[in-house]
Amino acid sequence: MTIVVPPSGNVNGFAFRLQPNDKLKECLCQIAQIVFARMPKDECSSLFVMTTVGSLKDVTLRLAGASKTSNGGEKTTTNPIKKWQNERFEIVSLVGTFSRDGSCHLHLSMSDTNGATFGGHLMDGVVFTTCEVVLGCIHGVDFPRALDDRTGYMELLPRQILKNERWFSRWNLSSASLWIAIGYTLHLVLSKSNPSGKK
Repeated sequence: MTIVVPPSGNVNGFAFRLQPNDKLKECLCQIAQIVFARMPKDECSSLFVMTTVGSLKDVTLRLAGASKTSNGGEKTTTNPIKKWQNERFEIVSLVGTFSRDGSCHLHLSMSDTNGATFGGHLMDGVVFTTCEVVLGCIHGVDFPRALDDRTGYMELLPRQILKNERWFSRWNLSSASLWIAIGYTLHLVLSKSNPSGKK
């Protein structure tokens, strides 16, 4: 493994509540895309789940054992999918990431009426009473995905957005406007002090 400094940046939060009968994964992906659409790419190109509290019903998870490739490189399908119909659960934990291209990767832990806990890759689920969510955005970090031949999946490749990629930020625009105003003011002052234009 090569040791590198991971991408970093300041974090902002986006808090909201999902209503009864909302589809959890579908709504989270829609809200992520709304956040991305409202924020410049250099300010928000990565979202992640900071915290979630609520309850679900009709949940579908892909369980552990998920490997699309075996040691020989052949595709395998060892991803058991489990559905809980007409059952209610408390959300114990929801974690995951969202990318600007619309992809997401979400894992859910939930507990039943006996306190037994189940977890896996979130495929589907419906909000029962409420779902309170806070998504976080890391400024200056992008969450692209690329196919990893070792796993057979599109895997996350976090990368730092370089400052020269932020060519249209508010700071650069303000700075440029200030220098243009200073230059124009100097031009006016100098042209008034020398109206004939002689040197």
